[in-house]
Amino acid sequence: MIKTDDYCFVCGKQNPKGLKAVFIHGNGRSQAVIVLDKEYQGYSGIVHGGIISALLDEACVYAANSLGYNTVTAELKTRFKKPAYPGETITVEAQATQLKSKLIEAKAWIKNSENSIIAEAESKLIIKEKTR
Repeated sequence: MIKTDDYCFVCGKQNPKGLKAVFIHGNGRSQAVIVLDKEYQGYSGIVHGGIISALLDEACVYAANSLGYNTVTAELKTRFKKPAYPGETITVEAQATQLKSKLIEAKAWIKNSENSIIAEAESKLIIKEKTR
């Protein structure tokens, strides 16, 4: 089993500098609702693209792992559509499907409170081990 210590930057509850996103996941899907603080901005008043990419990646992993595997990201392609702003509520979602015995593909997206897509991603994840 892949070792975790609750210090994941995106979802770890023990990481004092992390995002502490809480993902609901199951049946190849995941979702988190989060408000990002100003400390995660790049340009003044805009959330850093790396933070957005990290959220998309995490959503893909949660969706893939909910299929009963521990996975790691092999590839992540991100497309930015609109800026995310500190203090706004955003929703991160993903859906995953198993392609081959060792590969899962996932798609993720982030929407703002007006239901507009901020960014989307496609991911390929390598299955490390079965968990169920």
